[in-house]
Amino acid sequence: MKELDFLEAIKLIEEGKISPIYFLWGNSLYLRDRFLKSLVQGFLFSEENLEIREAGENELEFLLENQENACLFSSRRVLYLKNVCELKSGAKKELLRRIRPIEDQVLVLGLEGCQEEPLDIDIPEAALVKDPVLGEKQLKNWIAGLFKKKGKRISPEALEFLLTHTDGSLDALDKEIEKISLFEEEEIVSRNSVEKVTSPSLEGTIFDLLEAVLSGKRGKAISLLDQSYLMGKDETGKLVFLLFRHFRLLWQLAGMGEIKRPDYFKLAQKLGDHPLTIKRILEHSSRYTQERAQEALDALVEIDKKIKQGGEDPHLLLEKFIVEFSS
Repeated sequence: MKELDFLEAIKLIEEGKISPIYFLWGNSLYLRDRFLKSLVQGFLFSEENLEIREAGENELEFLLENQENACLFSSRRVLYLKNVCELKSGAKKELLRRIRPIEDQVLVLGLEGCQEEPLDIDIPEAALVKDPVLGEKQLKNWIAGLFKKKGKRISPEALEFLLTHTDGSLDALDKEIEKISLFEEEEIVSRNSVEKVTSPSLEGTIFDLLEAVLSGKRGKAISLLDQSYLMGKDETGKLVFLLFRHFRLLWQLAGMGEIKRPDYFKLAQKLGDHPLTIKRILEHSSRYTQERAQEALDALVEIDKKIKQGGEDPHLLLEKFIVEFSS
């Protein structure tokens, strides 16, 4: 069985190189929906013969007994069986033993919730499609490709702003690209257009807040804190968590000393975060010592305790934090 990441699989489908059986490994609804949409466009040409069913004992029997059933209006069919990992061990083995490639049909088995990569699938014609772990260059190429399909090009400045002011998920980016493409009348998408149309994420605003703190821009940081409160609907716990997460990355990066020619993808794998997150924080890591980052982490732990105990204004606590650590 061949292994493909999500973007490779989509590219092959668009080229007409379609496997008869796919195992879709990952929990992303965007991955599933985008993958099935690509199969509809590249194989079915209509959603009439796309069928989605839940894994289960009864559904398994249906699948095995009806694998060669004729389809309405077309000889082609795509059948998606989701949550295969929830089948009992015996049922899963029976499924893998009996499924086989069928002409003009594609079977997609969803491995949602699987903790480990499936290694015991011995079906040569099948393909295992994984959630993408994209480096910065891959992500930028993917975005540029989506704009190209809509007859547009995005400027480097606009692309950078889009990446740093959304939550970084493919789903969120896809929705923003759709909005921007409808809004922008020119062929080249400018940063100004992206700023006007893009819905700022809480994560992106927290990034800006962190950068303001590290740059000593106290007034801007407090203004961004107010904006975060409005966006997060007073979810103070999430604000503290995001700040703690970013300062922890800062602490880790500051402890590595000077990093020449950083490989953001490898750093992201090592530290367990997104390459773009690593890039933005690394740009400021030289301004903060590891000791100072540790002080910020300790302060955030105390703020979290006080918020949970009640009695003190959470917004005031975070304002005091900004005043102390932006000086």
